Amino acid sequence: MKAFPSLETKTFIAYIADNAALGIHRAGYNGIASLIPRHSGNNLFVPVYAGLNYETIWLPGLPPYQQVRGSKFEPRAEPMQIEAADAKSVTLVQPETSHAHVGARITFSVEEPCYLHQRIEVTFHRKFCGSGEKNRFRSLYASYMHTPPDRHIYLQADPASGDLSDWIGITKADHAAPDTQIRRLPDGRELTAAEHLAAMNFESPLSESALSGTGWPSTALPRNLDGPLSFYYGLCHDAQLFLMMFKQPERFRLAYSPCGGGQQPAWSPAWDYILHLDDAEIGPTYTWDLCLALKPFEGRTDVLQEVRRYLGG
Repeated sequence: MKAFPSLETKTFIAYIADNAALGIHRAGYNGIASLIPRHSGNNLFVPVYAGLNYETIWLPGLPPYQQVRGSKFEPRAEPMQIEAADAKSVTLVQPETSHAHVGARITFSVEEPCYLHQRIEVTFHRKFCGSGEKNRFRSLYASYMHTPPDRHIYLQADPASGDLSDWIGITKADHAAPDTQIRRLPDGRELTAAEHLAAMNFESPLSESALSGTGWPSTALPRNLDGPLSFYYGLCHDAQLFLMMFKQPERFRLAYSPCGGGQQPAWSPAWDYILHLDDAEIGPTYTWDLCLALKPFEGRTDVLQEVRRYLGG
């Protein structure tokens, strides 16, 4: 049985999958089949699925993708292969797809001591919108987290502020719930991982009027934030920080499900992100860069330092 290539740092081992099945890993799930902290040996992602997984293509003017056998996820159903792999990087390639006519090249690379980078390059081969309409593009990348003790993800209204104010945690009652539940973290002091969850269990969801004081939109948020995304983080077992940072914030949005990875033996949330373009041209290659930092949680100040380091100042 052919093994998936691996990327290693001092703190984790990541196995990279194309759309092929291998062992319990299911066909159609690409990206990081396993992300294993060295101190624990447990996969942070649902073993049959994956993380940073290329899931969907949404283009206005096209009917929804639907394969004969029922798949509605074009990137997962179309051919994909590992083009190159060495000790520092692995590149996946998906040629022009049959329905959306979108090609993708996805490169994973590692940086010591705790960083996993993903570069996504997308090319559009055909016009997909009506005459005079913008070529809007959305693509969901999913990370199916394996039963973390805290299902929330955490963000700050203004990461440039560099302080401990206006932080929120979000979740939903279930996958199909129309509204995202938004709760504030305490201002002005650092929190342990356990105190994050305690705050979420204590606080009531914010009302629309309360949201106006946080810097977030004053309307109920549906499935993603209404604006650029520079980072978010979650907390895994053993108080491990799962920090996602996005190099081009204007090209990213957030998506979330509290149980997208299943509900047994416990809920496995999907901590996702969306590639976003308002008007894509046919022919040029568009690039998205992001970085996952996996390390012990040391507080929100440390999170902001990591974000500033990655974004360049």
